[in-house]
Amino acid sequence: MHPSQPNSYGEAGASPEGQSPDPVKRTPGRPRAEGHLPVRDLILKTASKLFMEQGYEPVSLNHIAELCGVTKATVYYHFDSKPVLFTAAVTRMLQLAHAGTERYLLQEGSLRDRLLQVAEKRLAMAQHMEFEALMREASHYLDSGQRTAIRKAEQQLHDLLSAHFERAVADGEIKNGNPMLMAHSYTALLMIGNRQAAKHIYASTKELAGQIMDMFWSGVA
Repeated sequence: MHPSQPNSYGEAGASPEGQSPDPVKRTPGRPRAEGHLPVRDLILKTASKLFMEQGYEPVSLNHIAELCGVTKATVYYHFDSKPVLFTAAVTRMLQLAHAGTERYLLQEGSLRDRLLQVAEKRLAMAQHMEFEALMREASHYLDSGQRTAIRKAEQQLHDLLSAHFERAVADGEIKNGNPMLMAHSYTALLMIGNRQAAKHIYASTKELAGQIMDMFWSGVA
């Protein structure tokens, strides 16, 4: 390596006399990235999946650390408690849902077709706990600020849907009604569709999504 060329840590290389450079100092406990995904993102992704599949209480930080291939200390480096991690993980999940829903709603086509695409995508995901059931279980462990942060992220998703329903009412695409109530009704039907019992009724999630949209659309169109 050329003496002035930075090494992989961004420090200068060996001196002309051949002496090794001082070892790079890192903050104690600071984790390195796992592959191409930063450790913090890996922890959030893993925690989101576990919380949605198992609920709040059964999930431990030890288990999350094991699945991520890091130490428990690494998890605590990024999130100093389980409630903090839960809040960040669920908020991230809701933000991703918002971004995915918005991407479909901004496409061309009728509102019904766009909502159907959202439903198909949502129902194709692995089964998970109903959101309200998860929040009821976790709320005892969260402080008011954490609960507010999660509800704010949830509300942003409903605000997005409500804005599109409001526009559809103005355009005469659907009948007059409360756009926010429509938003909550739509997401509630998707949560019902995510239940295992509902998924067993139809041969495919595509067919299930179509039936749910027929039911919803008959109430708003």
